[in-house]
Amino acid sequence: MKEIQEWLGHSDIGTTSNIYTHLDYSSKVSSANAILAFYPENTGVQTIGQ
Repeated sequence: MKEIQEWLGHSDIGTTSNIYTHLDYSSKVSSANAILAFYPENTGVQTIGQ
């Protein structure tokens, strides 16, 4: 990501990150389920997407 920032001339890596990185729905669900696997008793939520 840092190399892309420099090639594009962005002064802040946050700019590069905000423009060129996006999570699609399935990635969000996968991340949420990974978190729930570690903390299922604290959430009161069952696995997402099932």
